[in-house]
Amino acid sequence: MKRTKRIIGTLVSAVVVALCACQQKPYPIFFLSEADSSEGMSAKFILMYNGRPYTRMPIVTHKNIASYHSFMSMQDGSFGVVFTLKKELVNRLYMATVNRQGMLILPVVNGLAFQPLRIDGPITDGKLVIWSGLNGYDLKQIARDITPENPDMEKKRFSNKNPRPLPKMKKDTKNQKKDYTGRVIGEIFDSAS
Repeated sequence: MKRTKRIIGTLVSAVVVALCACQQKPYPIFFLSEADSSEGMSAKFILMYNGRPYTRMPIVTHKNIASYHSFMSMQDGSFGVVFTLKKELVNRLYMATVNRQGMLILPVVNGLAFQPLRIDGPITDGKLVIWSGLNGYDLKQIARDITPENPDMEKKRFSNKNPRPLPKMKKDTKNQKKDYTGRVIGEIFDSAS
């Protein structure tokens, strides 16, 4: 009897470990707001991209997005995406944009930065857009964590292969920027490269 319980316990433990190992990390999506010089933030809270400072704390991440739909970009034939925030976070986006007219929001997907969005007024509808630059692989990865508004249409756009792999990271981490805990700070790459 004890042997049977041990075997069952071992099998259950093995299944739990196997399931945990199979879980995939979410495809990282976040939107950074341009830092205002009056905010007086130190360098460890600021990320420079194309000569502009952005706050490291995103105003929106993939965890805050309820659904999305993609569209074909007229600029280059790539895909754009409209992200719809969860209802409880619509006010957060509104408050983050209400006094920031003329400033930028930088969309970043899987470490690649896309065309910044200029804030021309407070965002009241809870929607953020990436106008172009995404491919079928990006859409497939996004659909793992975020519900597509039209799943049948999105599946037709999916691709299993990433035509734009990330640039190789430097092996030497001594000269890379680190956060206060000593972890290497991830780099943001231009989506055009």
